[in-house]
Amino acid sequence: MNHHVVRSAGSAVREPHEWSPEEVDAALRDAFAERRPATVDGLGRVQRYARIPPGKPVRPLLTVWSALAVGGRLDHVLPVAVGSEAAHTAGLVHDGDGIRRSRPAVPLALGAEPAVIAGNALLIEFLGALVRVADRGVPPQAVLETMRIAAEAGAAARRGAYDELALAGRLDCPVETYLAMAHGKTAVFTRAACESGAVLGGADPEQAAALAAFGERYGMAFQIRDDMLAHRTGDAASKNGRPAVSDLRNRRPTLPLLLAYQRGNGQQRRTLRRALTRRAPSLQQVHQILHDTGALARARHMADQYWIRARQALDRLPQSRARAELAAMPLPAP
Repeated sequence: MNHHVVRSAGSAVREPHEWSPEEVDAALRDAFAERRPATVDGLGRVQRYARIPPGKPVRPLLTVWSALAVGGRLDHVLPVAVGSEAAHTAGLVHDGDGIRRSRPAVPLALGAEPAVIAGNALLIEFLGALVRVADRGVPPQAVLETMRIAAEAGAAARRGAYDELALAGRLDCPVETYLAMAHGKTAVFTRAACESGAVLGGADPEQAAALAAFGERYGMAFQIRDDMLAHRTGDAASKNGRPAVSDLRNRRPTLPLLLAYQRGNGQQRRTLRRALTRRAPSLQQVHQILHDTGALARARHMADQYWIRARQALDRLPQSRARAELAAMPLPAP
């Protein structure tokens, strides 16, 4: 088994599957710090605001652990892990409304025009990441394949974002339509994170397909669990700092709401329709309906099934610490 020098982790020498979670976290922190704007005014100020405080780096961790799970080098994947998170942050900046990570979104805090420019700058960082991995010795074909994966994910996400707008206020839409939208909104990115890590790590086609399937199913489980956060009794805000009423005020029909509407009686349906159109919906009423109709339990079951199938996809990979870390990736706690 080859030994690899990983420059971003203090020049320590490690075999592919020996990196501990603490070392990976430290390497990611260092890599993010290297890309953080040095200036605190102008464009640098806007970009720093968008990135700090950071959310949990789910996609970067998926990318890194996927590469390590197939025997890849940490330094070969770190730039893309960080660059893809910059691209994700760009989407939040462009789409930002209300509260993000417990504070006003960039357009509200610093203005819409600076937000657009900063978001574009963050998107361009991903292209620079591809250059950096090529400079570190990643084969050109792997770099090109990573670009293809990112391009296809971006196209699918664009369709998902548009579909979400089209679903606004539609409590009668089929669950299948919602799941297709959620796939484009979230699962395409987690799939791309795992698949790009696999490619940069030198995976064979079967390993790359297994990690892509894991990422896709994990993303679906993640999105459904995230939908459930706003409906937890007594919670004023979700885990990512978004107010619990945000989806209702934006008329976004989350999976629990759709399931409750399907299962509810006439009075319950009328209450849900009012909640989706009123400026100050009664969260307690909505939660009671979700509980009484079994919608929350059904949504939890659907998320659990996606998560079970995600971990089953990992059975096609050799046993390793990296594979175990993927199988233990966190999900929002409903």
